Amino acid sequence: MQVSMSNQKSTESAIKNLEVQVRQLAKQLAERPSSSFGANTEKNPKEECKAVMNRSKIVSMNEAEKMIGEEKQ
Repeated sequence: MQVSMSNQKSTESAIKNLEVQVRQLAKQLAERPSSSFGANTEKNPKEECKAVMNRSKIVSMNEAEKMIGEEKQ
């Protein structure tokens, strides 16, 4: 009986901690500007792309251009 009460108090405490954490996350999301992207991004200084990534693999731009040309035909 005493172990059961201890487990219940421990569970209640864990739930309260989770509620606090969710509340803090919600506040942070609400304060963040919606127009900004969350990741740290860097502009490509050369303004060019050497590879294209799709679901199955990474291909070079030459291969991608060939694939696009083949699809159009």
